[in-house]
Amino acid sequence: MLLLKRINFSPVTRLSGLLSVEVLVEKNVIIDAKVKGNQFRGFEWMLVGRNINDAPYFTERICGICSFAHGTASSYLLDDIFEDDIPEQAYILRNIMLALEFLQNHIRHFYIFSLPDFITLPQGIQYQGETVDRRFDDRTNRRLVDSYLSAFSVAAKAHEGQTVFAGKAPHQHGIVHGGATVSPTADKIMHVKSIIHDLIDFIKERLLPDTELLERFYGDYYHIGISSSHFLSHGLFRKDKKGNTLWPGGVLTNNRYVPKIDFSSIKEDITHSSYEKTPDKDLGPAELAQPKPDKEGAYTFVKAVHYKGVPYEVGPLARAYILQGYNEYQPSTMARILTRSLETQRIAELTDKWLSTLQPETQVLKRKKKIARNEGIGLTDAPRGALLHTAKVDDKEKILEYGIITPTVWNFSPLNSYGVHGPVEEALINTFISDLDNPVEIGRIIRAFDPCLSCGTHIIRV
Repeated sequence: MLLLKRINFSPVTRLSGLLSVEVLVEKNVIIDAKVKGNQFRGFEWMLVGRNINDAPYFTERICGICSFAHGTASSYLLDDIFEDDIPEQAYILRNIMLALEFLQNHIRHFYIFSLPDFITLPQGIQYQGETVDRRFDDRTNRRLVDSYLSAFSVAAKAHEGQTVFAGKAPHQHGIVHGGATVSPTADKIMHVKSIIHDLIDFIKERLLPDTELLERFYGDYYHIGISSSHFLSHGLFRKDKKGNTLWPGGVLTNNRYVPKIDFSSIKEDITHSSYEKTPDKDLGPAELAQPKPDKEGAYTFVKAVHYKGVPYEVGPLARAYILQGYNEYQPSTMARILTRSLETQRIAELTDKWLSTLQPETQVLKRKKKIARNEGIGLTDAPRGALLHTAKVDDKEKILEYGIITPTVWNFSPLNSYGVHGPVEEALINTFISDLDNPVEIGRIIRAFDPCLSCGTHIIRV
């Protein structure tokens, strides 16, 4: 007789939004997994009927962690609809603000979301349950706890840098269609440059050595959380009107790289998602489906997004493979952690260079008053991966349709109509669980993807 055990991991903490996980275990090995987004939100519906200029401000409220990414994608969308001629310096300033978003997110994720799974925190600090599979000696653990406590203020410094050019963080007012709202002055540039130098010091003295410590003590996690070699990115850090990016996008499938994405081939499958099934078709990014919480066979409000029928992983690991041909390690939990830390260093150093090329009192806003076309698309990568905004508007700039596909929808896709699991479910399947009463492997695998379920589920019944 087969010995099967069903484990419900709910809620998964230390992430944004509401997430539950159900796995089926046979002889300590996960043989099936379901990741469940249980939260309704209403942003796409909320935008219909509003002026398209409202979109960046509304969509930023999807998430407080990566609001700049949504504001950036939405502003790119408006750039497309208005055909704005954006000043060169505005691209640099936008990239600086977006880069600071990545820095605050990656530092926060490593120390505050992920590291408590591996270290023993002092008594009185929350967010940690029973101590399980802690391998660090006392001296190493003390160092990592010191880094953990320092990370709060360091991540806040990145937010401070954003406010210099954007007025506030989160939910900035600095990135708009046509460029940016705040002209850089010498004092602002030096202020942010000082912050970046502090962040670079922390990354070199703390983040990278701490990542190496985690890698040394938990090297077996290079063999845990394995997924297929299917990666996608929309590219990162736009540099011209044509949408060219400093870090290229594209898809990488089993080491075959295709730089151009056919966006008409990005579809959402709702076979196992809690929405009314549309007749014999998948949904495009802006096509909305009515929620159906009691739908038979459904277990999540996250849709199964795919490209040409294939689920793709997005995020720092995907960008590393696409940008650098990263193939030293197979796609795994530790590889995701490592590539995020290495990306943090690269982005901080890039930001320092951009600040040196930013000219004080230069023009950073040039916007047109009338729309040039009735539909558009805004693409970027957020810290967690590929982010897409698309919309259709009427001649009075009123939104007719608005669609968003976020990184968490890619990574936390449920089973699709072809019987294929999304990246996180696939990473969980075949994992050996050492202690069925304390399945720490599940949380570690999931958090390495840096989930944000607030972004993953945002539909309400109307």
